[in-house]
Amino acid sequence: MQVSEGAQNVTGPAVPEGAEALQSVYGLILEQARDGIVVQDIEARIEWVNPACEDMYGWSLEEMRGRKPQDFILPANERPDREALENFRYDPESPLFRRYQLSRNVRRNGQVFWNQQSFAMLDLGPGAHQKRVVVTCRDVTDQVNAELALRQIQVDLKRSAHHDDLTGLANRKKLEDYLGSKLVTDHIAQGKFGVLVIDIDKFKDINDTLGHGAGDATLKHVARALESHCAPGDLACRTGGDEFLLICLEPGNKAALIERANAVLETLAHPLDWDEQAIRIGASIGACLPERLSDTGEALIQRADQALYSAKARGRGQVVCYTPHLGQVQKAQQELARDLREALVAEQFEIYLQPQLRLSDRRICGCEALVRWRHPRRGLLLPSEFLSAADGLGILADIDYMSMNMALDALAELHAAGFDQMTMAIDVSASILADVNYPGLLDWGLQMRGLRPEHICIEVLETTILDGSGHDIVTAVERLKRLGVRVALDDFGTGYAGLSHMATFEIDAIKLDRSMIARLDSDPRNRVIVRAIIRLCTLLDMQVVAEGVETEGQLDMLRRANCPVIQGFGLARPMRREDLITWMTAHDPLPATKPFRIAPAPVSSPIHSLR
Repeated sequence: MQVSEGAQNVTGPAVPEGAEALQSVYGLILEQARDGIVVQDIEARIEWVNPACEDMYGWSLEEMRGRKPQDFILPANERPDREALENFRYDPESPLFRRYQLSRNVRRNGQVFWNQQSFAMLDLGPGAHQKRVVVTCRDVTDQVNAELALRQIQVDLKRSAHHDDLTGLANRKKLEDYLGSKLVTDHIAQGKFGVLVIDIDKFKDINDTLGHGAGDATLKHVARALESHCAPGDLACRTGGDEFLLICLEPGNKAALIERANAVLETLAHPLDWDEQAIRIGASIGACLPERLSDTGEALIQRADQALYSAKARGRGQVVCYTPHLGQVQKAQQELARDLREALVAEQFEIYLQPQLRLSDRRICGCEALVRWRHPRRGLLLPSEFLSAADGLGILADIDYMSMNMALDALAELHAAGFDQMTMAIDVSASILADVNYPGLLDWGLQMRGLRPEHICIEVLETTILDGSGHDIVTAVERLKRLGVRVALDDFGTGYAGLSHMATFEIDAIKLDRSMIARLDSDPRNRVIVRAIIRLCTLLDMQVVAEGVETEGQLDMLRRANCPVIQGFGLARPMRREDLITWMTAHDPLPATKPFRIAPAPVSSPIHSLR
C-alpha cells in the first residue's frame, strides 16, 4: 500500500524479513474493509482512500487526491469559506481524535447521508510533514433515521401526554404540572394570577345539527381564539369536551380580567366558515382572582368553575367573576343537591292536602296534593325551595312519582272514610309528562287501590306548555284523557297565551292563578277579566277553580261571577293527610252560618261567612 511504503521509506530502516508479506496483508485488509478509510496530511489534503470510500462518496481516488474533504463532501450551506479552508490544520490535541463524529455529508449525486467518522493521528517521523490523519467512515443513515424516528415518536408521545390531540392545547396533565411549578406559586403569592373557565354555549346543538366534523372545527376555532389572547407565560388548556381554561399570569385587577374575558367572547363572535356554512359560536366564562396568600391554582380553578355555573344560569354569553358571596350560594346549592339525593333514598318527601270547596252546596269536593320536604335540619320546606334544584339534578320525575303514589294513598283513605266523591288534584312536571310510561303507571296505581280515573285531576302548569314541545304536550294530554282522568291547566293567567291553550289542548278545567285572585279587591279591570274567563269556561263546559282565595271581597266577587270551586287559605291551609279526615268530619258540609276563615289567613280582610 502506498502509504505504508511511504511511511517505511521515511523512517529509514530496511524492511525486516517477512515485513513485506505483513504489509501485503495489511494492504489487503484496507482494500477489502467495508468502512471507508481516508488518509490525509496534516492540512487535511487527501492522499489515499480505499474502494469502500470511493463507493460511499461516488468519487474516485484520483478525483479526491489532493483535495480537502470539507470542500466537497459537506452540504453547500455548511462548507467553510475559502480562507478558513486554506488555513485549516489538524490539531493533535483536538477532541476530534478522542470521540466519534457524526455529520451530514453529500455524495457526488447530491444525496445527503449521515457519516460516522473516527480520526487517528499517525506520527511517521519528526516534523509536521511526517504526520498523517487516518479517517474511518461509516454510512449510518439507516441507524440515524431510525433513531430520529424513535426520538420523534418519543417527542410526539410526550406532547400527546401533555397536549390535546385535536386542538393542540395543553391538557389536564400539562395543567397539573404547570400549576405545581414555582412560576405559578410565586405569581399566586403576588396576586398575579387569573383564571378564565370557558364553556361553549349550545355545543351539543352544533354536533347534532351539523355533525361532529363541525363540532371539531368549532373546538379548534375556540382553541385558536384562546391562543390569540395568551400573553407570554399564560397557558391555554382544553379540560373537557367543550370546556377550556385560560390561565393569565399578569391579569391585572378584576376589571382587566373581565375585559380579557369579553375580548375572548368578541373574538369568538366572528362566525366560523365551515363547509360553506357560517357557524356562530358563543360561550360563557367564569373568572377568578386570588383572595389570599394560601390560595392554590386548583382552588382558583374550582372557584372559576362556580362562577361559570352562575354565568350559564344567567343566560348565554355571560362573564361572571367569582365573589365570596357567590361561593356561599354555590356551597348552599351543592348541599341542597346532596340533601335532595339523600331525601329520595330516605323518603323524606310527603304530601299536604288543601281542600277545595264547591260554592253551590258548600261541600268539600276535592283537594290538591302539595309536596313538602321534611328536611332533617331545616324543617318543612315548600316546593319553591327545592323543586327547581331537583329539576336541575334530573330527579324531579322521581319526586313526582313519589308524590303521585302518596296522593293516591290519601284518596283511597278518604274514600274508605266515607268521602267517596272526593277528587284529588295532582301536580305534574314536564319531566313526568315526557315519560311515556306515566299514564300506565298512574292507571296501575289506580287499579291497585280500587280508585276510578274520573276522581283524579292532573294539573299541568301553563308555563310547562309554553316551554315544552307543543306536539309532545298534546300527545301526553291525549294519553291521560284516554285513561279517563281529568286534566287541568294550572296557574292560568301567568303565561303568554292562556286563552289559546283552551282551544289547543283538551283541557277539562282551569285553575285561576292566585295573582289574579289577589287583585280582585283592588283592580276593576282584573275583575272583568276573571268574570269573562269564568263565563267562557262555563260555555266550554270547563271546570274553574280559583286558588289563593283569602278575603271576604274575593269570595263575594267569585260567588257573584258563578265560580264553581274555590281553594285557599281563607278556607283551609294545606294539612297532613292524617289530619284531613278529622277536618272534613267537622267542616263538610260547611254550614251557611259557619265562619269561612277556618285557618288563619296571611292577609287582612278575612272572609267572615258564606251567608
